[in-house]
Amino acid sequence: MPVPPAGPTPTPTPPPNVLVTANAYILPDAVALGPLAFGEPPMIIYKGERLRWVNLDKTTHAIVADTSGVPDFVETGTLPLLGERSSVMTATGTTTFHCTIHPGMVGTLIVRER
Repeated sequence: MPVPPAGPTPTPTPPPNVLVTANAYILPDAVALGPLAFGEPPMIIYKGERLRWVNLDKTTHAIVADTSGVPDFVETGTLPLLGERSSVMTATGTTTFHCTIHPGMVGTLIVRER
């Protein structure tokens, strides 16, 4: 029978924290889609996730929050086709948002506890 090695038992290394990314797409022909420009409302993600905006439309867009209900919501700045911007949601909350270039493009973001 094998003899266990002398000394303390090694502690396994915990896995690294993996940051989940929730992708928010600005859909093709988004201006014509209005409240569906970002898909079916509301957009729901979880605290601790990275919110990544990706513009799939040929038109430039700029997304901003309408309230401070989601304190980590970062304005995207102008996003050209395939442009992206990310931020990590560290608090729960709800806000509506819109495109500053195309105000008819609106949505709702809800950040929940997992």
